[in-house]
Amino acid sequence: MSPSPASPTGTSPAPARPSRSSWHRRVSRPVTGWMIALLVVIVAHPWIPQSRWLLVHMVTLGLVTTSIMVWGQQFTEALLKVRLGEVDRRRQVRRMHLLTLGIIVTCAGVVAGWPIAVMVGATMVGAALLWYALGLLAQLRVALPSRFEATVRTYAAAAACLLPVGALLGALLSLDLGEPWQGRLLLAHQLVNVLGFVGLTVLSTLQTLWPTVLRTRLDEGAARRAPGLLRVMVVAVVGAAAAATLGSVLMGAMFLAAYLVCLLVLAVDLGRTAGRSARAVHRDPLPLFPVLSIGAGLLWFVGTVTALLVMWWRSADEVWAATVLAADLQLLTVPLVAGFLVQVLFGAMSHLLPTTMGGGPRAVRAGLARMSAAALTRVVVLNLALGLTVAAGMGSDGGDAVVAALSLGTLEGSGIGSAARVVLSALCMLALLSMPVTMVLAVREQRRLRRPEGLGMPGIGRPGAAPQPQPGSAAGTGSTAEPEPSAAATREPATPAPETSAVSDPTVLGRRRLGGAVLGAASVLGLTAAASSLDRASGSASARSGGIGAAVTETGETTTLAVSMADMRFTPDVLEVSAGDALVIELTNDDPYDAHDLVLANGVASGRLRPGGSTTVQAGVITQDLDGWCSIVGHRAMGMTLRVSTLGGSATDGSGTSPTTELDDLTPVTADLQSEPGIEARDAALPAATGPEQRLELVISEAERELAPGVDMAAMTFGGQVVGPVIRSELGARLTVDLRNEGSMGHSLDLHAGRVSPDEAMRTIQPGDSLEYAITTDHAGVWLYHCSTMPMSVHLASGMLGALIVPPAGIAEVDHDWVLVQSDHYLVPSTEEDTAHAISSAKIAAGRPDFTVFNGHASQYVTEPLQARVGERVRIWVLAAGPSRGISFHVVGGVFDTVYKEGSYLLTPEEESGGGSQALDLAAAQGGFVELVFDEPGTYTAVNHSFADMERGARALIRITA
Repeated sequence: MSPSPASPTGTSPAPARPSRSSWHRRVSRPVTGWMIALLVVIVAHPWIPQSRWLLVHMVTLGLVTTSIMVWGQQFTEALLKVRLGEVDRRRQVRRMHLLTLGIIVTCAGVVAGWPIAVMVGATMVGAALLWYALGLLAQLRVALPSRFEATVRTYAAAAACLLPVGALLGALLSLDLGEPWQGRLLLAHQLVNVLGFVGLTVLSTLQTLWPTVLRTRLDEGAARRAPGLLRVMVVAVVGAAAAATLGSVLMGAMFLAAYLVCLLVLAVDLGRTAGRSARAVHRDPLPLFPVLSIGAGLLWFVGTVTALLVMWWRSADEVWAATVLAADLQLLTVPLVAGFLVQVLFGAMSHLLPTTMGGGPRAVRAGLARMSAAALTRVVVLNLALGLTVAAGMGSDGGDAVVAALSLGTLEGSGIGSAARVVLSALCMLALLSMPVTMVLAVREQRRLRRPEGLGMPGIGRPGAAPQPQPGSAAGTGSTAEPEPSAAATREPATPAPETSAVSDPTVLGRRRLGGAVLGAASVLGLTAAASSLDRASGSASARSGGIGAAVTETGETTTLAVSMADMRFTPDVLEVSAGDALVIELTNDDPYDAHDLVLANGVASGRLRPGGSTTVQAGVITQDLDGWCSIVGHRAMGMTLRVSTLGGSATDGSGTSPTTELDDLTPVTADLQSEPGIEARDAALPAATGPEQRLELVISEAERELAPGVDMAAMTFGGQVVGPVIRSELGARLTVDLRNEGSMGHSLDLHAGRVSPDEAMRTIQPGDSLEYAITTDHAGVWLYHCSTMPMSVHLASGMLGALIVPPAGIAEVDHDWVLVQSDHYLVPSTEEDTAHAISSAKIAAGRPDFTVFNGHASQYVTEPLQARVGERVRIWVLAAGPSRGISFHVVGGVFDTVYKEGSYLLTPEEESGGGSQALDLAAAQGGFVELVFDEPGTYTAVNHSFADMERGARALIRITA
């Protein structure tokens, strides 16, 4: 680099300024591009896979990270008074191109499901930020001593130490590592990126930007405290992320509490600065939008960090704490992204863009005024609508209280249904879209009025809007004092800028601002109230409304009933309530093994309760009969339902207000089985012999897995795969399995090859627990192993099954030993393309599988056939793993000369009758093997000769070469 200290105060502008202006325009283009792309994705998100992830990361990576790189460089030059040469400018443009390309590659990889692309993109993003941090440090080395060095060092530390780590964690998440690591890494990823890189950069910037916006100075004590507080926050972020990765709730909560304390101190100091500015007399009214938007964003940040600390601490009793917390953090996505990140970004840009464009005091004032048009209305609409959305989504008494407070008692949290949520979302979107619109108008206005003056930062060495501060001035202490008019300003034409018109009268301004706030609040509350009325009329409110449009008068009385959950039953399972009464359910999970929940047909839900957990469910005013059930997969099908029966009300069919779907429960889920699968074919070879003693670990996890081309299943797995790994043991050998549950519910293991009491070995273990399961494999055969936790059919159909092979004594050598495990799978139909299908209990009960597959995928051996040569002997071990379907195993074009079924030979090559076999018939949970020799080259097909199952995926090609 070739940076050099700026010329002394008051000297002529350096000739490099035109290139700096050109640089700023070039590196700012991606920000505009990301804004446009974000609007496109918002409109098209129903048709885009992973749209939620994409929207969040287009804001955090696209808008926020890009803006940080642009304005971080801008602030560094202004604070250190360093000017860069043209070579360094071109290097910065290339750095911005690297960042933008890395973000695009990352987003494309996630949308397309390409983990390698995600890894490459994340590496590019991390490299760009590391390059940016090194550039900042190089400028620090050549700059004259400055009291703002701590700010720049924070920029560099956040970019070099935090964002690359966050990018790496995000890349690891794309590998779908299973629980608990997926939940732990997600939490660490969010801590490092949002609280670390973004949070620290924003807070460091506000130490100088906030007083500049307010035209005052930061308190000297606050200025001295800030660097130390920021250093503590860096350590706290690193410690909290490490604690999240290790699964330590106590350590994580301690580090996060330290972060929150520092954040509160900084926020109080910034609040005092705002109070001092409010009491001061300003020649021109302050532009309101940057003040209100940044201030509101900071409040949202404090609130979300506080909520995160509470949620993390409450998860201490959960055996799968990281997983539960990572899922709960989805509730904080909207306040973090829209409440904090976007508001702070837009507030800062509304001040920085006009002041950076320059053009003389009149042009700058006009740009600032245009940016702040209807500021109170816009900020009130956004934050009130956002607050109501977040509070209503809490689904608790606390959320209801917040809704009532924000609406001054005009709304109830239970009355905000689908229509009201759509209205609130639309209002938030309109308020956010107002920023790009006002930005375009401000740029046009300022270009019309601007003079060809230089480029810089307002009050920190920039000649466009205020004179250069002298040592000892307010600006010289880290802020910008109320500027005096420059010579250029005194020569401006008499035409007033918008901000300096007659409305500068304090009384008129106060009335107009109050009117804007009232207009914004009235718009939000009025439109939401109207939409809530529609929700109540249609019965779609998440309301604690027990019926659909029932003409029942509320009694004002409350009925409180205790309900226990255990052994796949609610007790009692019929709740009698007088029509018009409010129902409160005191719910307890008394099941010693399984987690349960309660979902009512009006949309009220308890949330998942671990064994021994309890909660209070506000079911609302009951006007009609209402169904309830446990939503955990398979539990409803096993009879875990209840019914709320009204006394003196109208009966219903029990559907309540539960949302209907466009598809029947038994609608088939189909796939093009000739298309390329999205996975590599599993090796079908039988594992090598293991000897008389074998110990292995079998890890239970839950993940989305491809079952057929373009069809993903919400799978429960042994070893991370639909159909667990093939286990081989020898006759008389000792096999010990260390079972470890990293899922989110109870699971177990049943090894059919062992003779053990099921009470201990096959017991259900909770998430985070493990057990040792030891057997002696005394009998040869192809044995099934599976999860034996109820409902077993659901757990098996989710992928929790596999083969344990014990070869018979004296088995002959062959050229190829292949294993094919057939399983049948039943999926809930869905119209959403990017959603993994849940397991359908209704289809299991009806015997209507969507796919019957070999080794966990419907077409893997169609596109990647098994390989052998003419004359080679092939043995195929076959297991009908179920949960329900058997198999008639046949190889088209082949004849079996050896057939082994359920522990004995049915046919051998030495058979004196010269017999052969065409099929091996196996019922569910039976196994065996066949042998054959191929005499001619060609492509043969191994199938389930029950052709309906073959057409659902039970097919494998065998390619024979000469």
